Amino acid sequence: MADMHHPDEGSFERMTSGQWFMPSVNEEVSAEHRRGFLLAKELNELQNTNPERAKEILRELLSPESEVPGLHTPLNVEYGCNVTIGKDVFINFGATILAQAPVTLGDHVMIGPNCSLITVGHPVNDHEMRAEGWEIAKPISVGRNTWFGANVTVLPGVTIGEDCVVGANTLVTTDIPDRSLVLGQPGRVVRTLEDNEDRWERQDLDV
Repeated sequence: MADMHHPDEGSFERMTSGQWFMPSVNEEVSAEHRRGFLLAKELNELQNTNPERAKEILRELLSPESEVPGLHTPLNVEYGCNVTIGKDVFINFGATILAQAPVTLGDHVMIGPNCSLITVGHPVNDHEMRAEGWEIAKPISVGRNTWFGANVTVLPGVTIGEDCVVGANTLVTTDIPDRSLVLGQPGRVVRTLEDNEDRWERQDLDV
């Protein structure tokens, strides 16, 4: 079981490099896991009433290279230290980010309510490995100016391009090219978003 394994089998290096790992056997990883949960608990208990304190917590929770996003809690996050967020990003209520591998959100990304970014998985065929607690993680990247509708789920190893729209309830299992409209379970590209398509929407803009 887990106490028979070497701590290196659960190291950050192993966890973030796409190898099988067991986080429970590495004290450094376990300590970071606990630290992140405590910060997320404090953040969520603010209930969106203290934006200045929320920014301070997010600076501690996310990677040193990350900007502080606009956010409506609750936020469910593991290993926020592996999450890097660009400028002017907004994350709506109920996001779940399991960042055993790096998660990167580009500038101006918008994440709708109850979206999930899941970098981690478990053995499918080897039941003993799964019972022991082995995991494997692959990074997720979302390009700038991309918008997720509500209840989008992104699975491990997926890269989503720039200027995409991912419709509500979509399950993204494969890479998505730039300027794609993605719908369905599993998600598929239904068309490419053209440069001039904003013009018809502006016809209804009364400013």
